[in-house]
Amino acid sequence: MGNYEISALVKSQLDTVAVAAAEAFIADRVSWEPVAAAFGWAVEDADIPTITDPDGKVIGADWESVQAKAVIAYISPKILAALASNSYYDVAVHRVGSGDEYLPVDADHEANYTITGAFAVSANLNDLPSVKDSPRGLKAWLRGGANGERPDGEAQGLRDLINNNKDQVVRRLKKKENEKRSASSKKDFVDKLLLVYKSLAKSRDKFESNGGECVSDSELKALCNELADKALKRQPIQKGKKS
Repeated sequence: MGNYEISALVKSQLDTVAVAAAEAFIADRVSWEPVAAAFGWAVEDADIPTITDPDGKVIGADWESVQAKAVIAYISPKILAALASNSYYDVAVHRVGSGDEYLPVDADHEANYTITGAFAVSANLNDLPSVKDSPRGLKAWLRGGANGERPDGEAQGLRDLINNNKDQVVRRLKKKENEKRSASSKKDFVDKLLLVYKSLAKSRDKFESNGGECVSDSELKALCNELADKALKRQPIQKGKKS
């Protein structure tokens, strides 16, 4: 990532975003606007550039830039830690004796041990007995057993689940930022078209006041709409047709 260093201000912003994003993800909130806005401020302060397609249309932030890579490298482990520290990922199990055997809780096996999310992401897997030696040991709960499932039948080990959720949070933050930049670009373009229209209308009115003849207001709007359709690559509105 070259010599690029994230400022203390951006780091502070990203610390806040990581916690808020993890909470929003776990709570399955529909609206991510406050989180996306906070991430947008951090991204702006980090000077992450914008990229466009060959036609000049804004695609979003340049996530391959040194600034973006530094931001993602910083916030990713922060999001992982925020997710893992939430009790949402804690799994209550029944530990058999003092060995490496942990059973799902049921009527015959009460909960007497908790595998925490924090442990799941921080444990050194090399220090744990293998799945072959302990098919219902901690490693099987963290990474899945021989068939990939946890001993309780869940499709993913706890460690993989939290890591995958972290990746989902990062992707969502990137998507929200891309959408914001694209929408902002479109709004700027529409505002410019409106100024062009107003300028044309003013020139037309001045021309007509001097005895000239020009297009009507509706005709002028139609011409401006045609220009906008071409510029924005929109499909022109078909009047009188029902879908």
